[in-house]
Amino acid sequence: MNHEYTSDILPNKLVEYFANAGGNERFRRRAVLTAANGNWGLLCCTVERLLCDEETPANASTRRYEKAMLYEDELSAPQCLEFATELADGSVQLGDVRLVREATLQWSTELVPLNNEYMVSAGLVVGLRISQSGMHAHPAPLLSPDQPYYPDVEEAARDWLSFPVYHGHRDGRNGDVFFLLPETRAFVSDARFSDDGTLEITVAGTLVDEIPLIAKGAYWEGTAIRHFDASVENSTCTVAVPAHVDRLEYYLIGRDGTVFDFHREELLSGISLGKKILGSKQRSLSDQIRTALHEGEGQRVEFKPFIEPEQSLGSPAQKSKLREVVTTVVAFANTQGGHIYIGVDDDCNAVGIDHQLARWAKAPANDVSVDQYIGTLKSKIKNFVHGEVELQLSRTYFDGALIVIVEVLPATQKPVAVQQDAYLYARAGASNRKVQPESWRSILDTQSIDAFWLPPSR
Repeated sequence: MNHEYTSDILPNKLVEYFANAGGNERFRRRAVLTAANGNWGLLCCTVERLLCDEETPANASTRRYEKAMLYEDELSAPQCLEFATELADGSVQLGDVRLVREATLQWSTELVPLNNEYMVSAGLVVGLRISQSGMHAHPAPLLSPDQPYYPDVEEAARDWLSFPVYHGHRDGRNGDVFFLLPETRAFVSDARFSDDGTLEITVAGTLVDEIPLIAKGAYWEGTAIRHFDASVENSTCTVAVPAHVDRLEYYLIGRDGTVFDFHREELLSGISLGKKILGSKQRSLSDQIRTALHEGEGQRVEFKPFIEPEQSLGSPAQKSKLREVVTTVVAFANTQGGHIYIGVDDDCNAVGIDHQLARWAKAPANDVSVDQYIGTLKSKIKNFVHGEVELQLSRTYFDGALIVIVEVLPATQKPVAVQQDAYLYARAGASNRKVQPESWRSILDTQSIDAFWLPPSR
């Protein structure tokens, strides 16, 4: 679901979670710190709940190196709240290192389903930025006689932090502290289409047998929306949803409106927030590219060359290629969504990004380097967008050329904007169009916005 931002001392959902945690619940705090010029800085820190089937380390063990530290300890729920309060107050002690919060106090809270970027469970992610710079570079190996070896701090963080995927020094989560709080009360443990043509949703959790639960949502056949809701009985519910649908969204909620879990999936885009259900029906990426090359740029299609993630946005008057991509993402999100194909030229030729990727990664253009590129580019795009956008980046080879596809879903809360840009953008044909400031409200109504267009902005 969308991020919630607050400048309060502590987010209410964080306080409620720890208040409801049992007295025996334990939480593991892990942090990666690096030293530069005699000063210690935070790469990233996670506080994760240890589930009942997860082994609790007998002795928390911090790994200390000359210029890096992999910090670990265990906290109770009250100690977690104390840690969060110290973060809000501006400083915190990790072992013999004291960290001072450099960034403005702004908590982010997000409910995530399965297949998220933070943890293996559905649940709540609460984050706070600590460092403005994110990471102190430390390219040397982590080598100590009494500690495990790592070739660099990136590999150490990838092993130490609980994230399913970590993108190294380009990861947008660097510089933050995250509380990773799995949903244990009620969550979707499985969902699949049965032989009789219905969708069977299985629910697990401590409250499943104690409170009434509903799966409420909709599916789409073409542009037609079909609503549904079904009560959960004996940990399951059955919904009459055809297996050939183009899009599916549903929420697991209580009768009082409490949201426990959710699922969003679109067939042709490949985006899935939650366990993939429609994946077996998904059109191949090669077919998508072939159709895009045949039809050319348009309302939901944009072609771009290789994009350097490290480049600056530039100004609206002197925009960089990265700014063009961010602007297109915003324009798609404010209208009907769309695809950006990176590695296709203006003449609709699939030229690929193999050579540029190898230069950027300083390594062969293989699965490792392209995955690192995709993660870095996604983080950069989201960092430069004001508001929430849902992106899915994928890659495939088409006629021997490596193509990266950026899929943008329509924003659920419009409008979204480019950071530090005086205009809003929306898609009109093959162009990103500006909306005058006095007419920003019109972007919420795509049927009436044509009267307010300024000249195209590419």
